[in-house]
Amino acid sequence: METAMADGSPHIQTILFADIANSTRLYEQLGDARALALVTACLALVETATLANQGRVVKTIGDEMMCRFDAPEQAMAAAVGMQEITSCDATMVAHHIRLRIGFHHGPVIREEGDVYGDAVNVAARMVQQAKAGQIITNRTTLDNVGPERRQTVRLVDETRIKGKQALLTIYEIAWGHPEEMTMISSAMAGRVAGRDIPEMRLRLRSQDQEIVVDAQTPVITIGRDPSNHLMVNDPRVSRLHVRIELRREKFVLVDQSTNGTYILPGDRETVLMRRDEIVLPPSGIISLGHPDFLDTTMAIHFQRL
Repeated sequence: METAMADGSPHIQTILFADIANSTRLYEQLGDARALALVTACLALVETATLANQGRVVKTIGDEMMCRFDAPEQAMAAAVGMQEITSCDATMVAHHIRLRIGFHHGPVIREEGDVYGDAVNVAARMVQQAKAGQIITNRTTLDNVGPERRQTVRLVDETRIKGKQALLTIYEIAWGHPEEMTMISSAMAGRVAGRDIPEMRLRLRSQDQEIVVDAQTPVITIGRDPSNHLMVNDPRVSRLHVRIELRREKFVLVDQSTNGTYILPGDRETVLMRRDEIVLPPSGIISLGHPDFLDTTMAIHFQRL
């Protein structure tokens, strides 16, 4: 834990929160004493990964630990270490204990063994964005890490958080076995596993809008908000409804909406996606939030080129 300090001057730090997902379930199923022992053991693993990456534990808040690092690359390595050490621990696995992790790099004030300020507030919002097993950060933080680290990130969302006017671009840090990762990488434009890949292009058209997903633009978003690559202005459409990613020679649609996404392939029946993802066929029509593909002003036509 941090020792007492009271300099009151601003510092640039990376603040990380690691939270035990669904810890309430542990207390309900196992009782207070056993659940507390498991939470304590899990947070001890979090502390181990923090110290191994030159970080410091600031404090523990119930089932959550707050840590600080001098650099975001240290926090990123620690976050991956936390997930890996927890997922390999037999006791954690037996009780289905998983972590949600979020971090942010920015200004803080260190005072009396605690830290305060913008980076703390944003980091707290990042962990709120994370699901069990995820590591979440943002573009601002990733701009401060080296290109090798940025190879293992996946675009998740664009969102506004409390106290911030501008949209924050949210990313997930991939970890685990490479074949299980979903990554957006600049290397995608060149070679995969040492072999040349053909140029992959997917064209999408909506009314007078057109965009192409390819190696130069491997991720696009579609939704009601004007910040999307394709805007569909309808009350049934979520602000950020779907994203489409070029992923290992496939185009993947990821639904993030409230009302779901309907896909009409050229030779198959309609598919409804809600909070899930699907590999797009070579051509077809996408309808956001409703199944009426005859409404041509709302339809998004796609075709692999």
